[in-house]
Amino acid sequence: MNVKIEFIKEWIDKADHDLGSAKLIFTHLPNYYDTIAFHCQQAVEKYIKV
Repeated sequence: MNVKIEFIKEWIDKADHDLGSAKLIFTHLPNYYDTIAFHCQQAVEKYIKV
């Protein structure tokens, strides 16, 4: 597979993991606003980077 496409897929996977972490934390610890926001922000940065 093209190296550039593989690189993009890796970043999307990492962003998905950040977003998944935010969702999980929100489900189980909804008052952890700062941590939830941090993971959302990280996901957005990675999606934009691609």
